[in-house]
Amino acid sequence: MEISDEGSDHQNIEADVEDKEVHEEAAVSVEDQSDLQDPCSQRDLQCSLVDWAIEFGISLIALSALLTILKVHHSSLPKDGRTLLKTKTRYNIRSIAGGVFHYCGILNSFRKILDSVWHTVADKHVFKLQLNFDGLPLFKSTSTQFWPILGLLQGHTKAPVLIGLFCGTSKPNSLADYLHDLVHELKMLRDGFLFKQKTFFLNVVSVMCDTPARAFIRGVKSHTAYHGCDKCHQTGVWKSNRMTFPEVNAKRRTDESFRQATDEEHHIQHSPLTDIGIDMVTCFPHDYMHLVCLGVMRRLLDLWISTIGPLHCRISSIQASMVSDRLLALRSYIPSEFARRPRALADRCRWKATELRQFLLYTGPVVLNGVLQTQIYDNFMLLSVAVYILASPEFCMEMNDFANTLLRSFVEHFGQLYGEKFLVYNIHGLVHLSEDVKIHGNLDLISGFPFENFLGKLKKLVRGPCNPLTQVMRRLSEIENSNYSCDVEEAIQKLDKEHTDGPVPECFSQQAHQFKVLAIDDVVVKLNERDSCVRIDNKLVLVQNIVEDKGAVYLVGKEYKQVEHFFKYPIDSKELGIYVASNLSTNVKCFMTGKKLQKYVRLPFRNKFVVVPLLHQEK
Repeated sequence: MEISDEGSDHQNIEADVEDKEVHEEAAVSVEDQSDLQDPCSQRDLQCSLVDWAIEFGISLIALSALLTILKVHHSSLPKDGRTLLKTKTRYNIRSIAGGVFHYCGILNSFRKILDSVWHTVADKHVFKLQLNFDGLPLFKSTSTQFWPILGLLQGHTKAPVLIGLFCGTSKPNSLADYLHDLVHELKMLRDGFLFKQKTFFLNVVSVMCDTPARAFIRGVKSHTAYHGCDKCHQTGVWKSNRMTFPEVNAKRRTDESFRQATDEEHHIQHSPLTDIGIDMVTCFPHDYMHLVCLGVMRRLLDLWISTIGPLHCRISSIQASMVSDRLLALRSYIPSEFARRPRALADRCRWKATELRQFLLYTGPVVLNGVLQTQIYDNFMLLSVAVYILASPEFCMEMNDFANTLLRSFVEHFGQLYGEKFLVYNIHGLVHLSEDVKIHGNLDLISGFPFENFLGKLKKLVRGPCNPLTQVMRRLSEIENSNYSCDVEEAIQKLDKEHTDGPVPECFSQQAHQFKVLAIDDVVVKLNERDSCVRIDNKLVLVQNIVEDKGAVYLVGKEYKQVEHFFKYPIDSKELGIYVASNLSTNVKCFMTGKKLQKYVRLPFRNKFVVVPLLHQEK
């Protein structure tokens, strides 16, 4: 299959909307001739206006009003915002499956990314495609919702792109119609495609969905059904008005058994995705954002604090206040890579998935220490350590079996502590998590976080209830036509905020420059409390200065002389690079940044500091 460098418009039809493009241009008077003496300046102004309008979501009415004012002084500007933004008004929008649908296409959606990376990859390169399906409610007062098809090229971009978009009052009522265009294109791409004289291949490596969407896309029963587990053959047990899955060693489902529908109670309908040659079991990993963070971690907090948990597992209001105070005290120590800082437990119902992840992996083990009963804290640590291992690119494979043992122990002890009635789908799903990691890589590679971020941005493109799908396509066309670059992964090193405050060791020349910020790839080091703790040259260092001298960049910092383990159960924390650090040296040392650099989360703990290697960059 061959694609050209130009966009394809041959299938476009007029969208059912009443807007018209206005292309009128005012005649240039003699007095206005001076405006055109510098055409480069006029183009810069137009580009700046386009970038401003897109970045701040300026409505077309407001933009057109501004252009009317500016046109008096800059006659080359158009009158209408749609002309400036080059808003596209022709789309192939079809009525299918109880709603309307627009298919952008896989190759068409990834065109900008392919343009950016094609020269850096070899001929016959295989791109790894990750798909995502999810429902997105648009308004509180109506049932109108989107069901987008998103795609992400692993290893080449961090943000997904829109492949297709369905809009209706419910999910698509025909799975075959909803997936038809996607499946058809994936079949065409099986044998490769030609792009700029190179042949590339595209493989679907995983399909990321939350549990209800995964059941819908696979054509199987939901997680509340007796045969609802999509990883093992287990008949659920109905307890206290909820479906539970108490077994941890049930027989695994396979792609063959799925295609043959050997478990008739599990299947509802045929899934078109069976026709593209993917494994219908292993290619649908659990999304740990929904399973672990929003599912298990939130459930644990409710069991400890609300009235749903057993009395012997709850903490008192005084203990809850103590934990909240500890969380709030950590706010100034949370690195800038985190999108949110800790909030009190009283706000836990409003915690986002990133906050729950932050609590599970970083702040929770610190603030819960000495508050929870030993057996409850130990059970929590089984989960925290196991998820930390599986989220770590360094440990997820070599310690995979150990993490699996921890998760199985957590599930078994969880049932004993809180009662078997709480062994619902999310808790049971933990026993399959390490297997997903073994196949697909660390948890961040099978996470819904990038897709949820995109859905939030997609929703902001809708400015009113009339024709929401058309609105989104117009806004996306404006972004496509702008100078905004695609989000392609690339190595960077950036210095920022030059200063002269020191300290500067004598080993540097007089021409050395000092900076307050250093960005290397995803690692950002700053001269403040939250962003200055790193591990470099096998030493734990608190950075005091960033110096550039003779083309090389150095970190100037003080070393922690004493590091101890933070916990010994279920493993010595030192094996994971987690320590309690103290005894900061008085003298500064220099470290060249060419060496391996690991940023740490540094949290105060009993007049010392717990330091944990940072795994996530949320911003």
